[in-house]
Amino acid sequence: MIRLENVHKIYSAEVTALRDATFEIAKGEFVFLVGPSGSGKSTLLRLMNRQERPERGAVLVAGRNINDMPDAKVPYLRRNLGNIFQDYKLLANKTVFENIAFALEVIGRPRHVIRQQVPAVLDLVGLGGKQERFPHQLSGGEQQRVSIARAFVNRPLILLADEPTGNLDPATGEGIMRLLDRINKTGTTVVMATHDQRIVNMMRKRVIQLDRGTIVRDQARGVYE
Repeated sequence: MIRLENVHKIYSAEVTALRDATFEIAKGEFVFLVGPSGSGKSTLLRLMNRQERPERGAVLVAGRNINDMPDAKVPYLRRNLGNIFQDYKLLANKTVFENIAFALEVIGRPRHVIRQQVPAVLDLVGLGGKQERFPHQLSGGEQQRVSIARAFVNRPLILLADEPTGNLDPATGEGIMRLLDRINKTGTTVVMATHDQRIVNMMRKRVIQLDRGTIVRDQARGVYE
């Protein structure tokens, strides 16, 4: 599903974000990227959705080297990728329904499909009945559930999550992780960058650990050491 081969990413003469990163993530896996700030976790996620390109090495998604993909094809790649962020990135002037529907509108889904899919995904994330609320009327945990619903409404092959529990209290963060685990069990591959040692140890999924751009550990059912 995702494969990196000797990926090297440099931001400046002083900053090497990744050094010869090599690993493979199979379809349906749940993988944590862990390590201190500046270790390369977010850079890996940006490379996977072609926000950035490496100086050398290959990044393959669904069998295709996306580094060589023409810019015109990148939006089609991203239809198969859902993105979840620490700060939710919801549109403040749109309702919950409109925030999620927007993800379908931009890829040309017809209105009758949107009317069916948005309520269904809201039920999945536990927000049925709140589709007319605005983001400021929701708690942080609820806003993150809207963000997850927006990322998943198109049923992407892969979800990329960058610190999705970073702004949440522990109990709310655990609820978000249970939701991501449920989505993963539908067959969606989940790759999540996090600092949250407690969450990683609770979930016991595969752990890829980075230190100053180098992969120092890749362990199935790992913990955050």
